[in-house]
Amino acid sequence: GKSTPSVRDDYRNMKFYMNISISQMSADFEQIRESLGIEKWLVFGGSWGSTLGLDYAERYAERCLGLIVRGIFLNTADEFDAVYARKSFANNPRRLQEYDTFFEGVAKYVNGPPLDPNTDSERLIRTYESRIIEGDRNAIWKFHVFENNLVEEDPLELLDPFNISDDEYPIAQSVAFFECRLFLRGTFEEPLDLLRRVSLLKSNENTVQTWVVQGTGDEVCPERFAKSLVDRLKEEGVLRKAYFVDAGHRASSDGVKDALKLCVEDFLFCQRS
Repeated sequence: GKSTPSVRDDYRNMKFYMNISISQMSADFEQIRESLGIEKWLVFGGSWGSTLGLDYAERYAERCLGLIVRGIFLNTADEFDAVYARKSFANNPRRLQEYDTFFEGVAKYVNGPPLDPNTDSERLIRTYESRIIEGDRNAIWKFHVFENNLVEEDPLELLDPFNISDDEYPIAQSVAFFECRLFLRGTFEEPLDLLRRVSLLKSNENTVQTWVVQGTGDEVCPERFAKSLVDRLKEEGVLRKAYFVDAGHRASSDGVKDALKLCVEDFLFCQRS
């Protein structure tokens, strides 16, 4: 977002970030911790931040006082299909219409055989990425709108995929690029395998107590993936508490916000004990 040179300001700056990876970003946070002189800290992340937070905690467990994650995304192929395959919205006419607009935004640009909307989620996002790094404003906008409208809980705040907002567009350009690049790298190019690595949260020297908050109505990060994480955390004995609440994706949703407050309060209790 605010990295320099800025992707928000100019799509041509995307070329400077083509090699970005989650492991690199975790290493950057470790450098920040060292530069600030912080011995250990609480790691807190939501949505894709849950991916990065979990990756960091698994790599640098000895530097974590605890881990709080919300709106779980594990960078897996199944999660790709949950959002980018048409079959996921089969019982929701409005979402199907939104998906079809999203799909048709780049389908004509695909290399090779025509895209199958039910089975070609990876090729779909690779096609989006190719258009995004070319500065295709319509592709950038449609990618951003599709995700925004899956998350947005206020009907009055939904974005129009056919009318680009000049005020919102710089954010759309940054979000579309970094999400495509990081999702593809962490899922297919350098798979993170975060569930397998949960065992790294516990050692003889340190246990990273973990709290999970998940909205049961979350459409962009479906709850079944959070349940998979909770199961693994239980297996390794590092789950402190998990809250599955009647809410959507946003941290500002009442149920999610309240559960996150409980997590922080419980973390502080653990620190005082």
